[in-house]
Amino acid sequence: MSFAEFQLDDALNQALESAGFDQPTQIQQLAIPPALEGRDLLASAPTGTGKTLAFVLPAIQYLLDFPRRDPGFARVLVMTPTRELAYQVYDTFKQFSQFTTLNVGLITGGINYGSHKDTLEKNNDILVATPGRLIEYLDAESFQADEVELLILDEADRMLDMGFIGEMNRIVLEARRRRQTFLFSATLEGASLERFAEKALKEPEHVEANPSRKEKAKILQWCHLADDANHKLALLT
Repeated sequence: MSFAEFQLDDALNQALESAGFDQPTQIQQLAIPPALEGRDLLASAPTGTGKTLAFVLPAIQYLLDFPRRDPGFARVLVMTPTRELAYQVYDTFKQFSQFTTLNVGLITGGINYGSHKDTLEKNNDILVATPGRLIEYLDAESFQADEVELLILDEADRMLDMGFIGEMNRIVLEARRRRQTFLFSATLEGASLERFAEKALKEPEHVEANPSRKEKAKILQWCHLADDANHKLALLT
């Protein structure tokens, strides 16, 4: 199977060619077709198997298919558990939207509150954010979630484990009712994840990828040692 079979916009095909990608991974093969059809996704795949691109490509394709009519807040919102992951997702969106006119914004903790003023005032199409800082701007009415047409929850299981259930529920409630939602998780097991998925998703396509040995070999794992609780919190946000 090749990316050409997805019939993506020329701008995305150009970005894929520039990145040297020609064949989708298993999670991309399973997730991209229903995502392009407008289905909600409940997807499980290990980190490092191409899951980020599995939601980046459909998100960009959606914005290209349905261009913005008026200036406003982000139409695609991606929530990630940590600042590090947010930067990775942001970089991927920037890379694969480089041949479009779409704007991508990033909001994370770990830096002074208010430093995202330019990002929030910009006419962003896509916003990548960590939950805690996003809610702060939502409370200050610097961001409105009711314009979100596509909500992506990346590593949702980790966000739940880190205690972000309140923030996740609030975004789900404040985003547009007629929206598309992707929930990606390392595992689909656990009562808390199941309960949240029932509220956040509408008749989702269930996708579980079992990567090949070749794909698993690409996964890198590492750990960060924290000096104390404050240092740990800084690493996570």
